[in-house]
Amino acid sequence: MKNKLLYSVVFILAVIAGAALFALFTDINDKKNQERHYPLMLNKVSDTNPDIREWGKNFPTQYDDAVAMKDIFFETPFSGSLPYSKLMRWPAATTFWQGYAFAVDYNRPRLHFYSQIDQIETMRNNKEYLNAHGLPAFQGQPGFCVNCHTGHLTAIMNDPDYDKILQVNPTESSKLEMGFFDIDKENGEKRKLAWTKMNSIPYFDVMKMVAEKHGEDAFGGSHLGSACADCHHPDDMSLRVTRPGFVNAMVKRGYEADVKQGIKATRAEMRDYVCMQCHVEYYPGLNADLVFPWTKWPKDEPFKIEMFDEYFDEVHDNGKFVADYRHKQTDAKMIKMQHPEAELHSTSIHARSGVTCVDCHMPYKRVGATKVTTHTIQSPYADITAACKTCHMQSEDDLKERISFIQNRHAYELRNCENNLHALIEDINTARAELAKHADFAGLEAKEQKAAISEALKDALWAHRKAHIRWDFAFSENSYGFHGPQEAARITGQCQSVAREGQAILANTLNKYGINIALTQKATLPNPPEKIELHHGLVATPPSARLLQIDEDVKNRDFK
Repeated sequence: MKNKLLYSVVFILAVIAGAALFALFTDINDKKNQERHYPLMLNKVSDTNPDIREWGKNFPTQYDDAVAMKDIFFETPFSGSLPYSKLMRWPAATTFWQGYAFAVDYNRPRLHFYSQIDQIETMRNNKEYLNAHGLPAFQGQPGFCVNCHTGHLTAIMNDPDYDKILQVNPTESSKLEMGFFDIDKENGEKRKLAWTKMNSIPYFDVMKMVAEKHGEDAFGGSHLGSACADCHHPDDMSLRVTRPGFVNAMVKRGYEADVKQGIKATRAEMRDYVCMQCHVEYYPGLNADLVFPWTKWPKDEPFKIEMFDEYFDEVHDNGKFVADYRHKQTDAKMIKMQHPEAELHSTSIHARSGVTCVDCHMPYKRVGATKVTTHTIQSPYADITAACKTCHMQSEDDLKERISFIQNRHAYELRNCENNLHALIEDINTARAELAKHADFAGLEAKEQKAAISEALKDALWAHRKAHIRWDFAFSENSYGFHGPQEAARITGQCQSVAREGQAILANTLNKYGINIALTQKATLPNPPEKIELHHGLVATPPSARLLQIDEDVKNRDFK
């Protein structure tokens, strides 16, 4: 009797187990079938129409993620997507950028949906406003800025309609040396000419051209921000790079160009490159090409700030690029750093471990049977679990504390850099005033006197330029040190020491003229600027009380 009962129980359990296994295998098979049909390219897309609504018909999940960036505004201690005025939070920048548009308006960027809108709306792109606020010679931004601030770049370079508007003549020959276009034997020269002409015409003329073809609206028209076509090939959605400046720079570093991908690379490498093509330092070159100053950065090596020193010294001396602007107070020849995330990230343990930009800023998520990359591109702070805990087993609180320590320490050192750099500027101003009274300079005409004093102070002015490069790199790089903590700390340390060395150089120079001044130790920093009322909504609003308190806490904290 007992055996019969036992056999019955075993039989029932076996049936249940068999049914469970059948259900499991059926579910696995269903999911494999779903994955087999992904991606499903039902709607034909092309580079000539980068409208994300069209591309999104094939990829609704990624499309929904991208569109979600329109309504995401959140604050982190040093990042987030709330577009407050960075000049109000760090008013010393208004002194450091005097003579350049960034001293007038510089805000925390919103997410990639707004990359074009933010560029259009900033006062740095408002000729009349800048002319009335200390930059009377400003003629408006050139088309160079379109390169990374619009999703329409692939259309401008590939659509024959733009050839007519840009008056591209296939028989012309551009002066670019190598790179992105030379690998496309059929259309390379035409695309090269379209790109260089776009770079050279005024910014708003480019946007008017786009609006005439694609419409005025801020969603799929001329204000289209980052788009699918920027990073994906329309044939199969494989990753690629589309920005010519990046490919040209990589080729000069020793990488190989590729017709389809832009650069020959593994898929893992492309998960860095698609971001690196814009999040870099760059400047407008002589022949209407956008230049990344990377020729001193060896292939497959981490970046070092001295590579920029060597590069910018060389192009200064050979006359290819002297400066972004002359400092309004000191007359130093200044370099404006843009947003060198790629350079700093290359120095990090994340880069050495093969962790890419996409891993942290676009982490994977599961949608039904499919694992997809999140296309709401934002700070890892927005989802620590997805962005960080796939590798780090600590709690979210522990990870946030680690981030906080790195960024607060960076902020502390950057404040010290601010003080020393501002002190150097104050002392150069004092020196200029004293030299203007000296017999060697007093009798000269104003313009001649200014040039003569600049020549006398050239070594101190060069120290100003060198210290500024380090402050600007550390300040304008958007991770606030997190992308490469060791190199960031080295850069801010050098900023502090180079600025002090500049003061010593200045004192020695003045001694030759029998002039002594008391070198500034504690600088007098400017007050925050007033809010620009022409801005809309949250743009250029004052930083929150929470952020200002973080800054006060950092100033009073000892990280030594």
